[in-house]
Order: sequence, then C-alpha cells, then structure tokens
Amino acid sequence: MSLFERLDELAAQGEPAALLTIVRKDGSAPRDVGDKMVVTSDEEHGTIGGGTVEHLAVQDARSVLAGADDPGVRTYELERGGNTGMVCGGEMDVFIDRVRGQARLYIAGGGHISVELAPLAERLGYAVTVVDDREAYADPAKFPDETDVIHGDYGDVLSDLEMGTETAVAVATRSGTFDQDAVAAALDGEAGYVGLVASETKADHVLDSLAKSGYGHRELSRVRTPVGLDLGGSGPAVVALSILSEVTMDRHDATGERATRLDLDDLVIVRGGGDLGSGVVYRLQQADFPVIVTEVEQPTVVRRAVAFGSSLYEDEVTVEGVTGRAAADIDEALELLADDVVPVLVDPEAAVADDLDAAILVDAIMAKGAFDTGTRRGDADVVVGMGPGFEAGEDVDAVVETDRGHELGRVLYEGAASEYDGEPGERRGYTHERVLRAPADGEWTPTVAIGDSVTAGDVVGTVGDQPVETEIDGLVRGLVHGGLGVSEGTKLGDVDPRGESVDPTKISDKALCLGGGVLEAVLRLR
Repeated sequence: MSLFERLDELAAQGEPAALLTIVRKDGSAPRDVGDKMVVTSDEEHGTIGGGTVEHLAVQDARSVLAGADDPGVRTYELERGGNTGMVCGGEMDVFIDRVRGQARLYIAGGGHISVELAPLAERLGYAVTVVDDREAYADPAKFPDETDVIHGDYGDVLSDLEMGTETAVAVATRSGTFDQDAVAAALDGEAGYVGLVASETKADHVLDSLAKSGYGHRELSRVRTPVGLDLGGSGPAVVALSILSEVTMDRHDATGERATRLDLDDLVIVRGGGDLGSGVVYRLQQADFPVIVTEVEQPTVVRRAVAFGSSLYEDEVTVEGVTGRAAADIDEALELLADDVVPVLVDPEAAVADDLDAAILVDAIMAKGAFDTGTRRGDADVVVGMGPGFEAGEDVDAVVETDRGHELGRVLYEGAASEYDGEPGERRGYTHERVLRAPADGEWTPTVAIGDSVTAGDVVGTVGDQPVETEIDGLVRGLVHGGLGVSEGTKLGDVDPRGESVDPTKISDKALCLGGGVLEAVLRLR
C-alpha cells in the first residue's frame, strides 16, 4: 500500500494524520528531497531517514496533530552540536502538514431536526449517517441520496460505527432512555463532538443516569447541552443550523465570534474619565469590550497621568499601553473604536448611550452621593454605579464598593455602598495632609509637575494670587490641569509620602480593584 493510499484510508476512517516531506537537503543526509512518511497518533508509515532525525520529526508531527504546534517547516541539523545529535554533516528541512480525516456526522433520531440537519451537513462536506429504531423514520427517501440511513437500536448501531476526533454525534431521539444509549455510545467511541437536543430537565436526567452508570464528570462535561450556538429563532431548521454551526466551530477550533471590524453588541459607556473610572476602562478594554468615555467639557482630573479624561486637554493620552483620544462626535468615536482606541466624548449626560443603544453603562463620576448624576436603571441593559449614591436593584443593577478596606471592589446586587466619610486614603499616617486644596476661588496655576518631589512648605502653585503649599514631603502624584477656574476647597492634587517608590504613570491598586468589580458585574449581568 502506498503512502497516499494509506492517507486516503485514514481519511475515510475519519482519522487525522501528518504528512512529512523532505523539502530541502544540504550536505550529507539519510534521504532525498521529496521523500515522505505518514504519522498518526500511534502509527508511522514510511521513513525519512530513521534514527534521531526521524524520531524528532515524528515527535514534532504528533505535536502538530495534537494542535500544540502549527504545520510548517522544521529544520534538523545533522552535525555535531546540532539539534539532532547526528554526525552525518548535513542539514534537512521537513515540511509537516496536517491531513484531516473525513468529517462525519452521526444523527441519532430521524425526526424533524434530522431531516433538516442531514442535507445541510452533506452540503458542507460531512459524511452523514442517520440512525432510528423506527422503520418509518429510518426511511432513506426522507434524506439525501448520499446519507446513510440505518434502522436499528441507537446504542448498538452507533457502537458499531467508526468514530474519532473528526466524528460528531448529534442526539435527538424521542426518549431519555434512547438519548442515554446514544450519548453513551458516542462517549465510548471518543467522538470529537457529542451534542444532546433536550430540555434542561431531560438533559439533567440523561446525564445523571449516565453518571450513575459509571461515566465520570470529565466525560460528561464533553456533552453539549443545550446543543448548538444561540442563533435565535425557532423551529427544526434553525436548530439544525445552530447544531451544525457549533459542530463546525469545534472542528476548526474557532471562537464563533463575529469577524466584523467593530462589534457594538457589548458597547460600554463609562461616565467619568478620572483615575478610578480609567481603571474600569482599562479592565474592560483588556477584556475586549468596546468602551466610550463621556466627560464634562473641563473635567477636574487629578491623577492626569492615569486618566483618560486628560485627553480632553491633551488630545491623546496613553495609560499602561491603552490609548485614549478626544472625539469630536459619535462618528469620530466609532472610528477610534475601530482602531482599538478609547474615545473620550464631551457628553455630560451620556446621551451617546441612548444614541448607540449601549449594552452597559457604568457611572464612574464618583459624586460620592453629593448629587444625583442622573444615571438610572434602564439607561442600558446593564447599569453599574460606583460608590455611594446608588442602590442596586432600584436605580442601578449593581453597585461597586469604593471605600478602602475589606469590602473594596465588592459588587452589591442589592443595597448601597458605604456612605462617603470624607476621609482621604491613609498613606504612612497621612490623610488630609496629602491633599492639595484651593485656598480661595480663582484660576489654578501649577508650578510643579506630576512626578516631581516636593518638601513640606514648598509652593506647588497658585489660585489667583494665593499660594498653594504642600504640608508634607513626597512625590506629586496628581494635579488638576492648569488654567481651570476652581472654588475654595477644590481638590487640586495630592502628594504621596512614599516618594519615588510610587510610579504615577501606573494605574493604582484601588482603580484596578474597582475595575475588577465592574467587570464581574458586567459578565454576570449582561
């Protein structure tokens, strides 16, 4: 039997194989360019030279078969000190390709779903077999000519059919007992895909019965039920399409995600681009959510180096590798999203959430209950409030605790966060002393920059003609933008007594913690 005949035989059996071909030879090597061999998970056919070089190539081939490595050219050095340890004195390139077996679909049950599923699968190149224990349903006239239709007991027939990683079994019989027999045969045959069409109650009964008969949780976790991808719609044709979509997705190890350049189904609007809101934006963006930030025209952003709201002053800001950029309107915001940039819109009321039918709205204004921000449950599919001023289950769907301590970042699905106590976070015994505040009404003009080291008594800026002094030594971690008109008592910045051990360009632990809480709420509620 030739190698290609063996490949055809393996493909017909549904068993994948690797084809190894010598594509380059330099110097002394045991075989010539064009020589081939076939490798399966447990067999080898032909040779490309034997010895260590072949042993290594076979290992590489099985790694490709297992999906651990991609097909491609591997170089084997046949000289002392090379990667084979051989001393022939040459070099050999071997192309390793994965040859898929024939895709098979076995359908247990010849009813309405089977009648729709079989022809669809045939069109996509699957070899289809339908099994039913009722003669009227095991009628070849109901199916394409290429479909094998077998009348017999589900368990017995499926147990006699060849199965492997390229085999999918869709179980849609009329009875839980027959479902159990068919699923058991598919698991025993190590089918690559096992799907069960059943209600939740019926599926639980089938899986519980299989567990009692000795099947382990690892085996039962392979059974897809509810079966198929969630495509919406109803009826046998839609169910058939959803099953085959899932079978094909699994066979090609694909994600099933949209391939569009920009998917707004999970669009998140974050109200407030300060440092804490930016921690939320960062977490969501890293989890592949498209995020738009809304702000007032001149936000009083203190920790500007880690706040996307700063882009309204500087046009663009990069926070730990994520770029935020000011957007003039919704069209520009969508263009930025398509380029994986976080758009920042001047939109105090977050009207964009309604305009784009946002899935998620996060209120990160951090009003601390001092005023009503206007965020309401129903502004999006999922609405999350940060800190005091919101009640989960009433005006928002979830609240994230912002008070430092054991509860920081905890998500509340009922009730409210801790009330704001007015106490800044403690750093080396300092609280209020860390905060720089306006001594009067006027225009703020800083004389230091974020990242500068200061000493107690240093003037860090002025409000009008009034100097602003730091009370402690440390590193300037935050400053609001110069030129802002501020009121007496407005927070202008903060000094961290830990000094240069703090990196003001990195998102704080608190901001990341809050971002994690918001991400939990979004994933749970969306």
